Amino acid sequence: MVFRATGSSHGRLTVRQAYSAREIATVRLCQTAPPAPACSRSNSTTAAPRRRRTIFSGIQPTGVPHIGNHLGALAQWQKLVKEAATQPTDQRDSLFFSVVGLHALTVPQVPAQLRQERRDMFAVLIALGLDDPAGGAVVFHQDQVPEHAELAWYLNTVTPVNRLMRMTTWKSKLATLRNANSEDEVDDSMLQLGLMAYPVLQAADILLYKTSHVPVGHDQSQHLELCRDLAQVFNRAYPGRRPDGKGKGKGVFRIPDVMLTTHPRIQSLRNPLAKMSKSAPHPASKIFLTDSPSEIRSKIKSAVTDSTAGVTWNPEDRPGVATLLQVHSGYSGESVEQIAQRFSGPSGIAELKEELAEVLSEGLKSFRAEFARLRTEEAYLRGKEEEGARRAREAAQATMRQVRAAVGTD
Repeated sequence: MVFRATGSSHGRLTVRQAYSAREIATVRLCQTAPPAPACSRSNSTTAAPRRRRTIFSGIQPTGVPHIGNHLGALAQWQKLVKEAATQPTDQRDSLFFSVVGLHALTVPQVPAQLRQERRDMFAVLIALGLDDPAGGAVVFHQDQVPEHAELAWYLNTVTPVNRLMRMTTWKSKLATLRNANSEDEVDDSMLQLGLMAYPVLQAADILLYKTSHVPVGHDQSQHLELCRDLAQVFNRAYPGRRPDGKGKGKGVFRIPDVMLTTHPRIQSLRNPLAKMSKSAPHPASKIFLTDSPSEIRSKIKSAVTDSTAGVTWNPEDRPGVATLLQVHSGYSGESVEQIAQRFSGPSGIAELKEELAEVLSEGLKSFRAEFARLRTEEAYLRGKEEEGARRAREAAQATMRQVRAAVGTD
């Protein structure tokens, strides 16, 4: 739940890498003083203090991400950190970004590989600048904060099994694991409890930090709806006591709101009808953030497009060309329409590929250098992990004290 053109002087990727100039301007218009009329319900010249948000988002430890991951969730995270860095300290959003290792266990794992991929993903988040002190974000490993698993158990006790069975994700995961041709070829006889109940763990991840907003794509809205429902059910079942001890409380959990993300869906370079995926067998189907300039150039050159001359922005009929335009726009900040117009000539596709390779190589240059440096500094990374876990646990333990008191297990 996210994450376009040049590297900053600090070796970190900038917000522009993730969002176009128009999108950035829109965000600034709605979040800086004085507010525009569209962002305010009043014509008063005195703006009400902004309500600080608490935002949680997690990513599974799949090793080094590809550019589709970056232009999606990770770029959204970078944008949120940049925004927080400009907010007054007493109104600054609280940001929690987690490598969710416990979720990885819902499918078979090789321990040595999982250990490496956890460390690589954490290093990626640091190399992207998410730990910028000015933004104040907490970057941590979920599996180093035991309160996640504890809260998940409490939520399991109020979760209907038939609700989990209706969730769509477990079927698609099982189909992938079994190499099935469709979801119709799998049934619940193949289902293990961890995979079925992982939406409950996801809800615990969110609720543990009193999260007010969760960045999600449209395909994840079902899980957030479950999270909201579980929070309400738990609050009703265990309202606790009012702070003054007089009468029932209103429950422990805040009901989180959706932050629907609008990032582009980046397609495979070898099959424009499929989403770019790390698990895709063809190595040239995806570009990793750590790929060298020569690897990037080779993969872009072999990217599947079509036989039509010139470049046009037509995602429905020319998905391969559209993918190249979206990636270029993501890392250059130029609109897809402007890029298409520049390469509308007969040799436009070849010229677009050549320029895109340069734009992408330059856009990832500073990240590659920072990531390579971090991976040689194991002690530094471990220190960052410990710091993140400590800060996350401070918030998590406070919530769990309230949960135990409400339930009666304190």
